[in-house]
Amino acid sequence: MSYVVNWNDLPEVEILPNNFRKSAAGLQCGVNRIRIVHPSATPRHQHEDSEQTVLMLKGRMYIHIDNQRHEVSPGDICVLPIGTPHSFETIEGEVELIEIFAPMRIQNLIGFVGKVF
Repeated sequence: MSYVVNWNDLPEVEILPNNFRKSAAGLQCGVNRIRIVHPSATPRHQHEDSEQTVLMLKGRMYIHIDNQRHEVSPGDICVLPIGTPHSFETIEGEVELIEIFAPMRIQNLIGFVGKVF
């Protein structure tokens, strides 16, 4: 089933300190809008069940992939194949990004009242 929703109508949940998520999903793909307030960092982790694509909208941060640190800013896209170890670290201010998971990750929907089809 198809649907249209505005990000402003979705609940925002703090998933880590200073790290907030809004989420929507279909059967095969999930999309999150992430807002991160400096200082914030995610521990090194990997997703064994999904590929992750990150699209930077606002701010600057470091993404650590394969023991390399990459500075990313608005317009940058990062593709992380299944099982790729990675972490994120803010540089300053506030960061906004879109992340897309395929296939959709059920874990991202816990705590949300948005639509899932």
